[in-house]
Amino acid sequence: MNTFRCLSVDMGASTIRIFLGELFDDIIKFKEIHHFKNEIKKIGVKDKWDIEDIYAQIVFAINKALKQFPDIESIGVDSWGVDYVLLDKEDNLIEQPYAYRDTRTEGMKEAWAKIMSDYETFERTGINFYIFNTLFQLLSAKNSQEIEKAESLLFIPAYISYRLTDKKFNELSIASTSQLLALNSDQFDTDILKKLNITTSLLGETIKAGTKIGACNEKKLQKNNLTAVAVCEHDTASVVAAIPATNSDFLYVSTGTWCILGIESKKPLILQDALKLGFTNERGYNDTYRILKNIIGLWTVQGLQKAYHEPVGYAELEKMAGDTTPSDHIIDPDNKLFYNPDNMLDAFNQFFETTGQSKPEIIGQYINCAYRSLSLAFNFYIKELETLTNKKYQNIHVIGGGSQSDILCQNIADYTDKNVYSGPVECANIGNLMVQAIGMEKIKNIEEGRKIIKKSFPPKLFKPQMGAKKSNEMNQEFIKIKNTIKDVER
Repeated sequence: MNTFRCLSVDMGASTIRIFLGELFDDIIKFKEIHHFKNEIKKIGVKDKWDIEDIYAQIVFAINKALKQFPDIESIGVDSWGVDYVLLDKEDNLIEQPYAYRDTRTEGMKEAWAKIMSDYETFERTGINFYIFNTLFQLLSAKNSQEIEKAESLLFIPAYISYRLTDKKFNELSIASTSQLLALNSDQFDTDILKKLNITTSLLGETIKAGTKIGACNEKKLQKNNLTAVAVCEHDTASVVAAIPATNSDFLYVSTGTWCILGIESKKPLILQDALKLGFTNERGYNDTYRILKNIIGLWTVQGLQKAYHEPVGYAELEKMAGDTTPSDHIIDPDNKLFYNPDNMLDAFNQFFETTGQSKPEIIGQYINCAYRSLSLAFNFYIKELETLTNKKYQNIHVIGGGSQSDILCQNIADYTDKNVYSGPVECANIGNLMVQAIGMEKIKNIEEGRKIIKKSFPPKLFKPQMGAKKSNEMNQEFIKIKNTIKDVER
């Protein structure tokens, strides 16, 4: 039996994990080799990443894996989007990279609007407006000493790969999060760059996921035969690549603290209504676009868990919700009240009072309300997306941590009236491994890869069980609340 082994470096803003992936003919398996905490650090008054410490930990993990499995053939790196590293003409690090949460981008969206209209920027890049976008980070740094010194800008995963291989590039999926990449092109938008007083040479070459980068010649690594492969370097792009769908006509919901709802498309969605509703067009594997919407997700459940007087895990919360007689309480997860409240339980109660709803009697009903409301929010944006694309979808793939909740998955099936397939959980890691296997010519293409993923991690099917009358009533009530209740202040 042929065995292909590779390493996946999955960089999250709170935890960085390194996995060993193994492909046994038509089955993928993986196990964690190492993980470590990642956190934004205050350097002076600025929020930054300690990229050198991060890199040292990754090198440690690679050596740890090589000691156990010296026949590992490749490695790929994915991470969160938008953040970048600046190198000078000697390829030295100019400064520790800024973290997307740093306050330097405050007011930059308004400043950019005086330079270029929202719709023209959206039309040029396909990317919607988030205050942490690289566009706004670079606008805040315009004409700074650091930018003046810079010869290269590498997004976070590209910098890690550069340190391993001495090869510079920026992969398309991570580059697209910047709001600098030109729509329908592999090049950065020159007009936008000119307005930032930077040149295309600063951002360098872009390459597609699945491209072999080169041998890992980092001197701190023990002897190896590793080939670095450019995977879908934005973690969400890796997630979508791993969805075990048998065709391209599917919706997906990646569930975590934030939920990402979207579709995979060969064409971007560039409409005024798409911009207004918050849809964005990020690049995906094989020249696709990920048309998606970010929605506050399990953050509400996590907040309820924290606010509950006794420490409980998710399994116990799930049991509480399952053992509770459901109520009809609804919140709007998009309401600013739920973004970062001091106490999530109080935020729920304030929303209920403002909207004329009674308070739930027990904690299980709050959990049910959170799941129900999230599912109703999904249906609201699915309907909008189907209208904008003039296309109906029958299947939803629910992936990530929330896919483990049968209650959430059944709610999604009921309130969207669609079939829901749950799992896998570790899609970013699995997608990273799969694209490496394609790049190393162990798998033919993404279609074959997704079949292997489906066989390796069989999804669970949830069919709609709620009657159409009840489902429609709840959806109409959600729309009523969403359209009539303004954001309430804490």
